[in-house]
Amino acid sequence: MENADVIVTTFEKMDSILRNFYDKDWIKTISTIIIDEIHSIGESNRGPRLESLIVRLNELLHNPQIIGLSATLANPNFFNEWLSSLGNDTILINSDIRPVPLHYKVEITQNKDSTIKRIINSILKDDGQLLVFLNTRKATQQAAHNFKSFIKNQISDNEFDKYRELELKLKKIKGGNKELNKVVKCGVAFHHAGLLAKERLIIENAYRKRLLKVLFTTSTLSAGLNMPSRAVIIKDFRRYVTSGYNIKNFTGYYENGNGFSFFKPFSANEVFQMLGRAGRPGLDEVGYGILLVNDIEERNWVEDHYFTYSPILKKYLPKYNDLISGLNKISILQEQVLLRVYQQNHISLEDLIKFFKKTYFWFGMRDKMQKQYIPIEQLLMIKEISPKNILKLHSDPSKVNELKKKQLQIKLAKLTDSSISGYVKSAYGVYICELNIDTGIRCSCGFENGISDNYAHDRFAFEFCDHITSFLLYLIDMPDERVQKYIKDIIPKSVKNQYILNYLLEKGLLIKRKDGLLKCSQFGKLIIRLYLYPVSGVLIRHKLEKNRIESFQDIIKEAYEVLKAEHRVRDYKLLQPILEWTDEEPIDKIVERHKLMTGDLYSVKDNLERIISFIGIIAVHLSETDFSIQNNLIQIAEMCETLKIRIHYGIREELFDLVLRLPNVARVRARILYKAGYHTATQVKKENPFLLHRKTGLGLNLCKNIIEGLK
Repeated sequence: MENADVIVTTFEKMDSILRNFYDKDWIKTISTIIIDEIHSIGESNRGPRLESLIVRLNELLHNPQIIGLSATLANPNFFNEWLSSLGNDTILINSDIRPVPLHYKVEITQNKDSTIKRIINSILKDDGQLLVFLNTRKATQQAAHNFKSFIKNQISDNEFDKYRELELKLKKIKGGNKELNKVVKCGVAFHHAGLLAKERLIIENAYRKRLLKVLFTTSTLSAGLNMPSRAVIIKDFRRYVTSGYNIKNFTGYYENGNGFSFFKPFSANEVFQMLGRAGRPGLDEVGYGILLVNDIEERNWVEDHYFTYSPILKKYLPKYNDLISGLNKISILQEQVLLRVYQQNHISLEDLIKFFKKTYFWFGMRDKMQKQYIPIEQLLMIKEISPKNILKLHSDPSKVNELKKKQLQIKLAKLTDSSISGYVKSAYGVYICELNIDTGIRCSCGFENGISDNYAHDRFAFEFCDHITSFLLYLIDMPDERVQKYIKDIIPKSVKNQYILNYLLEKGLLIKRKDGLLKCSQFGKLIIRLYLYPVSGVLIRHKLEKNRIESFQDIIKEAYEVLKAEHRVRDYKLLQPILEWTDEEPIDKIVERHKLMTGDLYSVKDNLERIISFIGIIAVHLSETDFSIQNNLIQIAEMCETLKIRIHYGIREELFDLVLRLPNVARVRARILYKAGYHTATQVKKENPFLLHRKTGLGLNLCKNIIEGLK
């Protein structure tokens, strides 16, 4: 990279480069940064690190030229103000020109499938292609199955040979989706995250080459891919529908018409990313984006929520979402404070605050916080926060006013030195609310802001459920001075896990020097270099120090627990399949037995491999400081190295030499060779290809390639 004129990379890779090479001279020669899809700052997963990266690059490179590209920003002027506030005056170039015109339509239909058939028929007659977005994986597969015969009848006979080739390609993929094979031969397919990467790539290429005519997909195809779609249909603008009893906080939910169920819609940006797949430059001359609704009431809601009418142009225009910072997570803020201290070597509290004042997070919240008299020290939870400010930070003012007017029935049930609990009666029932110094804040509706080392995914400036907000209003307004003493002590301590700096100091990631400056501990430095969230690093360290890890299964289970704490898996459904995979169980049998999608299994496999690698590295680090368990930690580190290979290839240890050294040999062929008596790659190398073919049953040409290509 040092000698490159241009570096093309992802946000995450550039962040990792900056963490590990920030002191190298070549980095400081970068003068221009182009960020595509800069609105990704608003994404909950990728956004915060991109936001921090922009601020840090701007500082390190002394105000470089920053060019941000986006097609879905509702507040470009505000965002441009933030970029300009970093140092260089940034010019906003706002263009509404679209090389290929895209026509939007909200269509009322009593039978959505019939309407989709009509649109498919019209598009295919004109030699076009169609994307249909649905909200679940199951729905995409069911739709492809239901429409396959109809689409097959629209296609000329000379195209079916190509479909058979496509079907054969997909059938060769081990663990592939069998339903996909059944529909592609009819010129239709589905696409979602449960498919293997190979399957998705084959489908995307076939659609791009205009071989497939119709593709039913989830939002996996909503951004980043240039696909030749004449029309795009969104069958339902609702992401999902649920009962009011299942909702902790009603922000972002809308009544579904019956008073009992509520729906969460796709965001405006998501909708227009989907519809924007229609009419791509160089692929079509016009595009149609169609939203299907059931009645006029739904149409009015969709038009009001997603569009704005231009009387001059006499048409509806997209109404995008404002870009909001994604830095609003405790685990993210912990990481960014630690990262800032790491890169500065040592830092004062004042300089730390100055850094966060440069973020889009603070830029977007400063007016609100200043109006509510919440200083940034309390916003970042560096200093203890008052009960009133806790309520302001975690409750929307308009929601608070609504709840005050409702005058719900509230009763204080229990008051101790460490907890306050009570009852809140609403239209949906009676809820128990508790604020506890040891366990955090909980409500029987399901809301939980708990205190534990697994606190990896929760929002920082989150909103309380309506019941907790009402209970806090009740407590803060209580006239009894003796009760107020308890309230002022217990409420701040019930959110103590949000005190970012305190957490990092308490967990030994930061050290406070005698002069008051903060510096990174060796453990803190390791966590930053590993690109690991502090809370995950602390959890791994805790498991290594406290838990008995004696087998490969123990390591897999502990690593799986870390994934669960990070909310990368919801339950233990994939744990047993992973154990079977490492024990060489055929992938087809695993998927069929556990009713899984292979893409999900492989995703967890890759994440487990990453976490196990971290466990091994942290074990080595701890072995250098904790001599009481040194031997055990070294043994665990060695086991992790072995287990990484087992998980990656799905093999037992005796196959390592064959798989790692022989070309074109994976788990199945390696086991065939091993059973035939070839236990090492050297044995294979010395063998005659004809004899190898006879003993193993592997193809003669394959045997020749294996022997000739031996590493």
